[in-house]
Amino acid sequence: MARLHRPIGIWLLLWPCFCGLAISHGSLFDYILFFIGAITLRSVGCVINDLVDKDIDTKVERTKLRPLAANLLTKNQAYIFLSILLSVGACVWMFLSPAAKYISFIAAILMVSYPFMKRLTHWPQLFLGFTFNIGLLIAIAHVSILTFSWQLLSLFASLVLWTIFYDTIYAFADIHDDLKFNIKSTAIVMRHAPKTWLTCINLLLHSMLFIFFGPNGIIPVCVGVLFLQKLLNMWKPNDSQDCIKTFGLCHFWGLIEWFWLETVRIISP
Repeated sequence: MARLHRPIGIWLLLWPCFCGLAISHGSLFDYILFFIGAITLRSVGCVINDLVDKDIDTKVERTKLRPLAANLLTKNQAYIFLSILLSVGACVWMFLSPAAKYISFIAAILMVSYPFMKRLTHWPQLFLGFTFNIGLLIAIAHVSILTFSWQLLSLFASLVLWTIFYDTIYAFADIHDDLKFNIKSTAIVMRHAPKTWLTCINLLLHSMLFIFFGPNGIIPVCVGVLFLQKLLNMWKPNDSQDCIKTFGLCHFWGLIEWFWLETVRIISP
């Protein structure tokens, strides 16, 4: 149920946190703390999502074999497992700075609310962008003082756009079932010209990233835009398995940006 055998969700949560730690010069202990936190919170998110979407998951081909949907676990067992995960998360939360703890409450509200967004708006991926990338702000607030400069906001915006990019590709894996059962997503909005939409998002997110990095960020910006565009050009929107494969490769973009921030940190401590 925690989908630990598919760690892609952990990486997608982790890279924004690690970017925040690189910017604020976090310690090794901070990296370990956020690594444990990412594993735990991603697992919590999966359990909450499965509890909320149980009835939908039974109708969708890709999700009908999930433990709750397939009746391999009861809801009571899922709630017990969720309680265990939340206990681990609480232990991580205790080590956070006061400011980071406050932002974590906002993150928790976003995480619990997200599964309902696909019933309310065709842009749940935008909401997911705030949910998955608030770790950037938590990490900075944990190590130093969080200041909302235009530079930081541009980095956060680029991460949100990255999330829309990869999760739209992921949503195409279920688009036929989503249309059948009136489940909303950006894939439905973009279904007639997905590569055009996502090319624009790719260019916009790297424009935001360039604002953050400035002239010294030519390398990560160029590498990032070419990497995502290469994935987009190879992507087959009508092939569900290829959608999942391409989605899984998108996390390397976050790794690239974190690696560059660490390089800058080492060169200019």
